[in-house]
Parts: sequence; structure tokens; C-alpha cells
Amino acid sequence: MISTLNVSPKRKMFVSAIYTSPPTTMGGNTKIMLEMINGSIDRVNFVVFTTEPETFRKNITKNDQIKIIKVPYSFTKFSFKSHIQECIHIYRYLDKYFSVHKLSKNDFFYSCSDFGPDVIPIFLLKRKYKFKWIASLYLFIPSPFENLYNGYSFPFLKYIIYFIYQQIILHFILKESSYCFITNHHDVERFPKNKRKKLLPIYGGVNVNLVKKIGTYKQKKYDAVFCSRLHPQKGASGLIDIWSNVVTEVPNAQLALIGNGDIKYEKYLRNKIAKLGLEKNITWFGYVNGEKKYNIYMQSKVFLHTTIYDNNGMVAAEALCSGLPVIMYDLLPLRKIYTLGCIKIKQKSKNIFAKNIVKIISNQKYYVLIKPNKETVNKYRKEWDWPSRIKIINNFLNI
Repeated sequence: MISTLNVSPKRKMFVSAIYTSPPTTMGGNTKIMLEMINGSIDRVNFVVFTTEPETFRKNITKNDQIKIIKVPYSFTKFSFKSHIQECIHIYRYLDKYFSVHKLSKNDFFYSCSDFGPDVIPIFLLKRKYKFKWIASLYLFIPSPFENLYNGYSFPFLKYIIYFIYQQIILHFILKESSYCFITNHHDVERFPKNKRKKLLPIYGGVNVNLVKKIGTYKQKKYDAVFCSRLHPQKGASGLIDIWSNVVTEVPNAQLALIGNGDIKYEKYLRNKIAKLGLEKNITWFGYVNGEKKYNIYMQSKVFLHTTIYDNNGMVAAEALCSGLPVIMYDLLPLRKIYTLGCIKIKQKSKNIFAKNIVKIISNQKYYVLIKPNKETVNKYRKEWDWPSRIKIINNFLNI
């Protein structure tokens, strides 16, 4: 008698990716979603509803094995004027789809962001159909008190609106979600105790195989590298101030700046660079990903993480896994994540930040002392490697 193996059928996961990054940039929530799909594609059948299909076509290694559905979308994103209309439009579109393609109680539905169009339609569907909703909330907006007390200097009235908006979204998530992915164990405290078993802190990951493929450069072209979305939260303007102080001490110091952002904010940064006479000291690459990004890392001496409000800092992990020392502000949520290979600077201390850069790029003995050694690099790589992270996710979801 020939025995046959019992192969478990693949689970199905629908993905709401309305507010996801376009192909010309890469937010942390989009990165996590793409790697989750890449790492689970042999176990899960994915159906993606998105306004940015090219993001998936360019970044999913087996994109012929997932179903990408482009959602018709005539709205301006991030507009409060049309926000309710957006949510209604997405709900009607999805409801019509699922009236034909039935949802199963064992199906998953993942919301890639905590914006209304990725949350409210799924919330409404959950009340009509049986399935497992995986919400995500990767960065909490600071409360007005936090904004003032910690001196973040984010636009006060605008961030009050953002904070209230996110609290409303959080209400929907707490009401109907089966699970919620967050970034950091530090954020667990923001949820009611009776909801915490549903939470999975993900932290993100690093493409370690790609890092190993690039290898190291003996000759360093850049004294420092910065990589992030260009936004006040990421400390991009403060970075320019810091680098100006560095150049005062080391006139030929070179900074590799990786990232893009709002056009107006980019213009502000370019004008500031010109005003401070730093054009010859900063190479602005714009959005860079994959091999090119890690090549720039490997050609740099130190990574600068000037973020003033964060709960993860995935790019810092990328740098440490690439063997670079990292200089960062001493943010509470990052204290337990990054312990080795880092210099922690008191918040707002731009002069001290600059002095540490000058010391690390000018003093070889100090550089070797701070730089993560082979054992530390391997520790970070083992912890942050995407397959390890995906395994945690799949175990949590019992996939």
C-alpha cells in the first residue's frame, strides 16, 4: 500500500494596502508587510488590495504567486476632507468583492497601516463576515503632553488632531481585531491589559543574506551615513545642524544622505544645506534600497540615527548588521533594543552628537573600540534576520 503525506492546505490572507508606500519610497510598515509576504508565500495564499500595485510587483520575489488587485482610487490621500468618503468607497468595494468571493472563518485579513481606509472598512467587514483580522499599529502619535514635555516641537494643533484621530482608530482595532501587530514591547503598555494577548511586537528585520553578499570595503568613501524618510520626526533638520558642526572641525568630512520625503520639506533641507555651505560635504542619494543601499553603508564609517521620536529604528539594525557603529539619541523605547555597538546621546544635544562623530571618524583607536566586533555583528544578524522574524509571526498566527 502506498501511503500519502497529509499536507495541510495553504491558509489565505487578504491584505489591505491602501495607505502603503509607492515604489519610490519605503515606510517601515510597508517593509514589514512585503517581507511577511516574501517569507510566508509558500505557506499562505495572499490576495492584496492596493492602490500601489507596483510596490508589490517590484518587491515580492514570487509576485506571480500572489493576487494583486488594484483598487480604483480617485481620492487625495491624507486629506481630512475626503477621508470618510475614502473609507466608504473602500468598504463598498471590498463588500462587493466578498459577496462573490466568500470569506472563511480561518482566513486572515491584514491591515498594513493604522489609517482609516485600511482599518474602518475591515472593521465593518468583520461585523458582517467571520474571519481573523490582523490590525497593525507601528507608531503611536505622542500625546499633546508628551509633545510639550519632551520638547519634540511637532506642530501642536496638527498633532492634537493626529493624536485624537489615532485614538479613534485604536478604538476600532480594540473592538474587533483578532490580533494586532506592534513594533516594540514598550508599546504593549499602551493597550488595555485584557487585550495584550492579542499583541505581537514585530520590530522589523534585516536582509542579512544581502548584507553578507555585499561584503566590506577597506576604503571608506563616506565618514557617515544617514538613511530614513525625511521628516521632522526623523531629525533630518537637526542632522544638517550636526553635520555643520562636524565640518567646522573636519572640513572635508563627507556625509551620505539616503532618503526622500515631502517635496516642501526636501526643499527646506536643500536650502538649509546651501545656506550652511555644505553642498560639497553631503551627497544626497534620494530613495535607495537593496544592494545599492547596503553598498553605501559598507562604504561609510558610522551610521547617524538622529531620530527624535521612534520606537524601533530598523535602519539602525541594518547598520549594525553591516558592521557599522551607530550614534543615536537616547530614546527610551530603543534602550533595550540597541545595547552594543552604539553611542547614546542625550536628546537635543546636537553639539555633543557632533563631537562624538568627530571623535569616531578622527580617532582610529576609539573607532575600533565602539565599532561592533564580529561576535556582536553576528548576534544582531541572528536576531534581526528576516526569516527568524517571519518564523515568530507564523508561529504566533499558527500558520
